Amino acid sequence: MIFGNFDHTNMMMTNIKTGKGILWVSLLLLLIIILLHHSIITIEDEEEPKAELEIFQSKNGWGYQIVMRQKVLIYQPTIPAIDTIMPFPDEVSTRKVGLLVLKRFNAHRNFSVSKKEVVQRLPCRYNFIDK
Repeated sequence: MIFGNFDHTNMMMTNIKTGKGILWVSLLLLLIIILLHHSIITIEDEEEPKAELEIFQSKNGWGYQIVMRQKVLIYQPTIPAIDTIMPFPDEVSTRKVGLLVLKRFNAHRNFSVSKKEVVQRLPCRYNFIDK
C-alpha cells in the first residue's frame, strides 16, 4: 500500500511540475508578444522624416533646394543637366524639376535628372537647350 501511495504522490508531483512549466512558458510567450508589439509601434512612430522642396527667386531667375530638418541637402540655383549655366526661367518649371528630384530622393533612388527630363519640364521657348 505504501508503494501505491508513492506512485500516486509521484504522479501528482509530476502533474504539478508540468502545470508550473506550462504556466511559465505561457507567461514567457505573453511577455515576448508584448515586447514585440511595443517595438513595432515604436518603429512606426519613428517614421523617417521626408525632405521638402523650397522654391526661391534669385536675381536672374528661379531655383530650388531640398531641405530636411532645416538643413539644405540640395541647393540648385541653376538648371541641372544642361551645358549652359542659367537659372530656371519661371517658378512652374522650377517646381516641376524640383518635384522630380524630391520624389526620387524620398524614394531613396538616384535623384539625378537627365537633360531630356529637364527639357521636358521647361517652357517651349527653351527648346534650344535640347539641340
